Amino acid sequence: MNIAKCAIGLLAEGVGLTTVSAQAAEATTETTSTTTTTTTTPVAAPSEPAPAPPAPAQRGMTLPGAAPETAVETSDHAAVVRHFGIGYMGRRTMIISPAGDTVDAPIIGARYWLDPMIGIDVGVGLLFSGGSTTANNASTDLQGYTVFMVHGGVPLALAGSKHFSFQVIPELNFGISGSKTPAAGGQDNDLSGLHFDIGARAGGEIQFGFIGIPELSLQAGVGLAFNYDHSKLTPPAGASSSLNQTSFGTSVGNNPWNIFTSNIAALYYF
Repeated sequence: MNIAKCAIGLLAEGVGLTTVSAQAAEATTETTSTTTTTTTTPVAAPSEPAPAPPAPAQRGMTLPGAAPETAVETSDHAAVVRHFGIGYMGRRTMIISPAGDTVDAPIIGARYWLDPMIGIDVGVGLLFSGGSTTANNASTDLQGYTVFMVHGGVPLALAGSKHFSFQVIPELNFGISGSKTPAAGGQDNDLSGLHFDIGARAGGEIQFGFIGIPELSLQAGVGLAFNYDHSKLTPPAGASSSLNQTSFGTSVGNNPWNIFTSNIAALYYF
């Protein structure tokens, strides 16, 4: 009987231990299942900033104080600075006899622009003439002339545009001349003349860049000058006679078209 009670007691203790072990296992399982698992999510790389939108195009009137950029345009005159121009520089007239006879000397010269405003003119006028006529087997000498004149000037370009330059040109001219006329006894009268003038001209120089030839220019103007002429006639025998004449006035003359005969000039720049 005691043995049976002991067996039943041992069996009951074993069941209790088993129950306690099962409860402990369940508690462990619950503890494990409540453990929080942390998962690391990879961080995305920052994306590049979006490009800024283009600035709106300017329309309409500019704001006060905003100076728009101006296009740089080279004039024909600026293109010939520090270049030589060679050509015809006008015609000068001088008195060669006490009777008031005159002779002309065309001036051929050169112009050089030191800078866009100041230039230098230098020219020379020459004339050598002579000849004879024959009638009824008789030969008669024609009156011949010898003329030498020098010209100098300082052109000043004061204003202008793309193809035009307004200029004032202080200038002077000095010339001498000689001639002979028939006299009694088959001899000749000697004629001589001296001319000097100083003054200034105002006008314009047009360059033909509008037809693709900016090197070619045409000039015209009117002037104001002081003129002095001395001429002398010396016969083979007897007393000589002379003329001294001074004048101050415009260089256009008494006809308006004289501007195209004595005051026009043409140059070609190299």
